[in-house]
Amino acid sequence: MKKFIIHILSLLLITLLIMYILDYTYTQIYLHSATRTKTQYLQKQKEKKIDYIFIGSSRVQNSIISSLIEKRTNKSTLNLGCQGAKLHDIYTVLQLIKYYNIQYEKIFIQVDYIYNIKDASTIFQPEVIPFIYQNDIYKNHIKNTSNNYFNYYYIPFYRYCRNDVKIGFREICLNLANKKTSVMDKKGYSPLYGVSSNHVSSLPEKINSTNIVMDSILQFCSKNKINVSFYCAPFCSHTKNLNFVNKLQSKLPNLIDFSKVVKNENFFQNPNHLNDDGAKYFTNYFIDNVLINKQ
Repeated sequence: MKKFIIHILSLLLITLLIMYILDYTYTQIYLHSATRTKTQYLQKQKEKKIDYIFIGSSRVQNSIISSLIEKRTNKSTLNLGCQGAKLHDIYTVLQLIKYYNIQYEKIFIQVDYIYNIKDASTIFQPEVIPFIYQNDIYKNHIKNTSNNYFNYYYIPFYRYCRNDVKIGFREICLNLANKKTSVMDKKGYSPLYGVSSNHVSSLPEKINSTNIVMDSILQFCSKNKINVSFYCAPFCSHTKNLNFVNKLQSKLPNLIDFSKVVKNENFFQNPNHLNDDGAKYFTNYFIDNVLINKQ
């Protein structure tokens, strides 16, 4: 019996050791390999000077062409829009910009119906998980947005097993092979193509009285004297309840409303997202009306 117990304990210790080794190895690969995610990209900008930084959801990632802004304004530009990003994720990105001491002239944050959403993105979360031990910003993001925080933080390698599709073995191999994503080659911009025949979409009828995370963002910007502007990207003209943006302006008085500036339906890949031609049109519009004329 004693030998059996010793054998079981030995297996458990060996398993735990392997888990620690795998966890450490995976994390080091994410820290030092090719840039494949927006979080890795952000880390690579440490101590750099970026003139314009755009933060938000896919409605930033698919609509702001960094290279076009740089060509027309001669200002360095970074598109940190992330698929499915919510206010929790935007707040985390803001804190990381400060943590990595990234210098900037102006930060633009895209806000729309996400004002009514309390939860964080399940798409952005896996990008953060590999760095949970790096600083309190990553740690707190997972702590505040995931029910699995305890397991992620205290059980070695669990975070990689639990999110294998996003950050597991296949992604590790791609990182080791230095396979950069096309998004990174375009400085954060991800073009969409085609025109959707379905223009049915709707914004919320009502706006929440307040949003705690937005309050935290505003306080953080004020405390750290961040030069920030909020804006709402274009929606297709068929979108219902577009007056939601007017209500949003009552919460964010300095919000720049671009929700109706793109009239051509052929510029939309779907009701909420511009295609590549639409992104070119909107980026030029943004340059002309904000970056050159300095609203």
